[in-house]
Amino acid sequence: MNGTVKKAIDKTLDWTLILILGSMSLLVAINVFFRFVLNSSIYWGDEVALVLMVWLTFLGAAVSTRENEHYEFKYLVHKLSGRSLKVYLFSRHIINIIAILILGYYSGLVAIQIHSWILPATEISRSFVYGACPLGCVFMLIYSVEQFISDIKRSR
Repeated sequence: MNGTVKKAIDKTLDWTLILILGSMSLLVAINVFFRFVLNSSIYWGDEVALVLMVWLTFLGAAVSTRENEHYEFKYLVHKLSGRSLKVYLFSRHIINIIAILILGYYSGLVAIQIHSWILPATEISRSFVYGACPLGCVFMLIYSVEQFISDIKRSR
C-alpha cells in the first residue's frame, strides 16, 4: 500500500478513536452528574455511549491489528526458528485473514438486514451500530494482508 495512503488511514483511525473515547467519556460523566446531582438524566446518553463503545471496540481492534498486538502465541515466535517459524507465521496469517473475512461478511449481512430496526432514544438505524464490525474488519484485513506480505518478503 502507498505510504501516504497508509499514513492517512492510520492518522484518521487514531484521531477517530481519540474523538470517540473522549466523547464517550464526557457523555458518561455528564450523564452521571445529571443523575446523581440533578436527579435527572439525558434520556439518549446511555444509548449514544453504547453506540460509541461498539465503534471504539471494532476500530480499536483494527488499530490493535495494525500494531500487531492481537492475540497470538508469542512464546512460539520466540522458540521456533527456520521452517517451523515460517509455517507458524504463514498459518497465523491465513487463519487471521480467514477469520476477518468470515466476521466481516456475516456482520455486514446482519447490518444490512436490520436497517429498519431503529434505536428508541436516538431514532437512528441499528445498522449504524452494527456497521462498526464490517468497517473494522475492512481495516483489520488491510493491516493483516500488509503484515502477511511483509512477513513473506522478510522470510525470503
